Amino acid sequence: MAATPTPSSLLQEVKAHPLSIATAAILRSTIQFFYTRKGRIAACGSGVLLTVDNRFFVVTAAHVLAGQAYTTFVILPPNEVTLAGTLLTTSPPPPGRRQDDKIDLAVLELTDEGQIARLQESYQFLTLNELSTSPRHLTDVYLSVGFPAAKTRSFNGHVKTAPYPLQVQQTKEFDYAGLRLHPGTHLVLDFTGDVLSAANPQPHRRPKMEGISGSGLWDTGNFLLGDPAHERKLVGIVTEELTVRRHKHLLVTRTTVLLEFMRQSFKLNIPVSTTVKVNLGRGLQRLTDWQAKQAAAAATTSA
Repeated sequence: MAATPTPSSLLQEVKAHPLSIATAAILRSTIQFFYTRKGRIAACGSGVLLTVDNRFFVVTAAHVLAGQAYTTFVILPPNEVTLAGTLLTTSPPPPGRRQDDKIDLAVLELTDEGQIARLQESYQFLTLNELSTSPRHLTDVYLSVGFPAAKTRSFNGHVKTAPYPLQVQQTKEFDYAGLRLHPGTHLVLDFTGDVLSAANPQPHRRPKMEGISGSGLWDTGNFLLGDPAHERKLVGIVTEELTVRRHKHLLVTRTTVLLEFMRQSFKLNIPVSTTVKVNLGRGLQRLTDWQAKQAAAAATTSA
């Protein structure tokens, strides 16, 4: 039976300073996805918990669940749990073609009340007032907290995992139009060179970051002076690592796009975006009964 630390215990050994406080607050709303590969539990991405209109959601990047959506699970100690609900994702590009708009989102509406209650015991679902929908943020230094696969180990049915808090800055003078992006829908962050983290505030090389896709990007404000646990705002969802002219960047889809995606897809009673127009007519894959598909996949496997 798999077991992994709860979010509240993940940073107990980290020095208590403002960045660590902000990281701990973010971890309360960040969850890790797993799947089984060659008989072992493997990490496949991160996600953020959100509640809107008294409904409960997990948001992540679409490619985190691509090809294994019905066998992906989370760990709610001491059990592995496949979340039940309705899954909506943006469509991946056709084979051999790139996805021009770079909209790579998946949203799972949770429908099992027992699972929701268990998640609420260990995690905190974000509310709308904890999301930033303004292109003007409190600072140009952002905090991403995800679960790199390189820091996940599986042995004897147990899982040892560790989050990685990453401080990143927005790339200056990036050619958004050259990649068919727009600064109103995406943020491009500098991912080349040394980084800082809550565990190591000295400049150092980052680990391999596969697995942080689907994690949140956060504006923590002036956490050195204010309250880092309460000032933090979700700015967007981390979706991709880009390499442009040998420089590495982190691509983030803004929360304005995420909320408009959710408003249209789940008929939420939230304001229509005045800055972002998302065309879901051709870019949406709807899985109306994820639970039934999970059962069908399980039956096929057992047969």
